[in-house]
Amino acid sequence: MADNSKIKIIAVEGLIKSDNTRLTKALAKLMSARPILEETHQAPLISFPSSDPQDFTFKKHLLRLIDRHRAQKQLWQTEIFHDIVISDYLFYADRIYARLSLPPEDMPLYELIIDFMEKEVAIPDLVIYLQRQPASVMEKLSVYYHARKPGFHADLLNENYVTSLCNEFNEFFLCYRWSPVLIVNANRFSPDNEQHALDLYHKIQKPFTGVLFYNPPVPEFIK
Repeated sequence: MADNSKIKIIAVEGLIKSDNTRLTKALAKLMSARPILEETHQAPLISFPSSDPQDFTFKKHLLRLIDRHRAQKQLWQTEIFHDIVISDYLFYADRIYARLSLPPEDMPLYELIIDFMEKEVAIPDLVIYLQRQPASVMEKLSVYYHARKPGFHADLLNENYVTSLCNEFNEFFLCYRWSPVLIVNANRFSPDNEQHALDLYHKIQKPFTGVLFYNPPVPEFIK
């Protein structure tokens, strides 16, 4: 049960990473919590001596997993100084990306590694999933890459992969049973909208179990 007096660790997850980070920062401010942001724990880029793209993908994925594991282990130390900690990702959701990105021959080693890591990672008291439709994800990604890569064309985005990722995320969180899950309609929600953030903050004060769906109270929102 999500009882505000007992919530110590919150994880925010969704396909648009910038939204996860912005919501984490907004909630941390409202709740006087410590944000755990992946952007502040990025492992240095390593140039792997490999001509195999699949091998490079596995090593790059493993680097991110190790970096996340190191940051998550710090939760045990931060709880001494902060009543609440909010992370802008859910460690356990890494399996979704692994299933879709890694070749089958790498999965046994991946499962062995993540099984070991998960034993040392705290289970959140509450998970907030920012759910978007595939078309909305494609639009947000297109805007993101257009702003950072001149000449980028939306046709370069893999729509089938994005759709598969959305479906996998939806199934994962509908079946997630280790913590209460608040599924937010992110098609209408903006972390930068103070009304949205404040209403969501009030929503998580009320105890609930299982999966709860949430829509922002006003139709206007900031993209």
